[in-house]
Amino acid sequence: MPIDVPVAQVLPAGDISPRTHKTRIVHDVMTPMRDGVLLAMDLIRPVADGAWPVVLVRTPYNKVGSRTTFLEELAQRGYIVAIQDTRGRDNSDGEFFPYRTDRADGFDTVEWIADQPWCDGNIGMWGGSYVGQTQWFAAADAPKGLKAIVPIVSPPDAFFNEPVCNGCFLLPMGEWMTWMGRRSFSSAGPGIPFDDMQDYFVAMPMSTLPDLAGNDYSWWDEMMAHPNLDDFWRSCSYMDAWPQITVPALNITGWWDMNFPGSWMNYEGMRTQGKTEAIRNNQRLLIGPWPHQGNRVRALNGVDFGDEAIVNLDDHIVRWFDHWLKGIDNGVEADPRVRVFVLGANEWRTYEDWPLAEATPTPFYFHSGGKANTLLGDGEISTEEPASEPNDSYIYDPADPIGAVWKLADGPVDDRIPSTREDMLVYTSDVLTEPIEAIGRASVVLYAASSAKDTDWHVRLCDVHPDGSARFLAHGMLRARFRESFETPVFMEADEVYRFEFGLDAVGIRFLKGHRIRVEVMGSWYPEYDRNTNSGAANNFIDDQLVVATNRIYHEVGKASHIVLPVVPVAG
Repeated sequence: MPIDVPVAQVLPAGDISPRTHKTRIVHDVMTPMRDGVLLAMDLIRPVADGAWPVVLVRTPYNKVGSRTTFLEELAQRGYIVAIQDTRGRDNSDGEFFPYRTDRADGFDTVEWIADQPWCDGNIGMWGGSYVGQTQWFAAADAPKGLKAIVPIVSPPDAFFNEPVCNGCFLLPMGEWMTWMGRRSFSSAGPGIPFDDMQDYFVAMPMSTLPDLAGNDYSWWDEMMAHPNLDDFWRSCSYMDAWPQITVPALNITGWWDMNFPGSWMNYEGMRTQGKTEAIRNNQRLLIGPWPHQGNRVRALNGVDFGDEAIVNLDDHIVRWFDHWLKGIDNGVEADPRVRVFVLGANEWRTYEDWPLAEATPTPFYFHSGGKANTLLGDGEISTEEPASEPNDSYIYDPADPIGAVWKLADGPVDDRIPSTREDMLVYTSDVLTEPIEAIGRASVVLYAASSAKDTDWHVRLCDVHPDGSARFLAHGMLRARFRESFETPVFMEADEVYRFEFGLDAVGIRFLKGHRIRVEVMGSWYPEYDRNTNSGAANNFIDDQLVVATNRIYHEVGKASHIVLPVVPVAG
């Protein structure tokens, strides 16, 4: 999609490297890995001979198709852009297995580039989504020459966002699998990924999805064999490496990015655990009003974010590389660490860190007369703690899950359609007489019980506009068996009340005067996430025994279910 509005000039201005170089392409530079596998790399480089700073892009999405205008212009500014097919993809040798080999291959690639006569010893990395994640994998073991990265909409750890999040499996991973094929794409691709229901999502057990989709990939079968956090998932992780990572990172994401937790989790991890104080101080975080395909339009699903919604990210990134790879003193290190677009206020803010020091974790407690089902029920939230109130209950039937209003590219979708169902609990505040601002990660505490051994808790946060539309802001979930540990699941006793605490996505919003705050609780959010069968099977991914559960949410003295919002003073 083209940018359809003028680009806002809200990021730091200043001179950047001029586009003065003619360029040429060098095809299929074969890069040796430690096990002898050769990975194919194309170079977009200045025509002139000599050594240059290098920006590496490691992609499973085809190196030729990944040549963006931005990368072409980066080469014109005096960089070599190296675009590599990851292992087992397109022109690279080996077998593709998501995440598994990217840490070693990324390290080997950076070290090899650093030794080439066309590299001046300064290497950066750039890219989005999986290509953002390959940067963190490459940085994990501190290869020589890697001086800066720009991970855009990067996922975090594979067990805490994609493909697994708090025990629940991101079901459209099956669409990604089908699209990717073996070495090259098996279809024209989903366009905007994970954005439509696919026929094969109904597979039960979930492990049989490839059969319906007409595929057979060993890595899917391997994932299906590991429902808990174990050595398999640790082998697909880099978050353990934060203490040894030595690169400044410019993290860029949007409030409705499907991989949203990655940017702020990596920022927080590096700010507190990065190897040196200098590295910890030179982490940056930028969050805009965007979905996964960010910084392209100013309005999503009919909600207009104003003239500042689109910014000049390309120049901002060039400025970052100019400093860290070319040594240009352009003020980058003095920039505010955090820039976020506050929804509702529709303006950019700068902060010295994340989480915000000025944010106060504020509980908003659930209330009802025992009939919080649907948006027409009696569920309420307020900052007042509950007294003696009856619990709310709903039936979760995995054969009839709640269907997501599932257009991730639309951002603030209207949740009113699914919230008319009896198997969703809805808690809504009074109409606000004054605005409330919340910036940071939200979380939820549920005091809950189930008739089943296991079930899922899904919680969504919405901004209810005066016209009644309930605009989605954040979502969190937890598979009940993982309430104590992701390594060692513990099943529930029937109808026993347990405390469940888990995070939602982060938010950055001014709830305006005249709006209301809404929290929704349910047992599924399908087909974005797999259905819990409720049976208590050791491996839910390979289970097809469906059990209907009665789930209860408590809000009373000592069992006060609530959501926690990071409330900040209202600016201006």
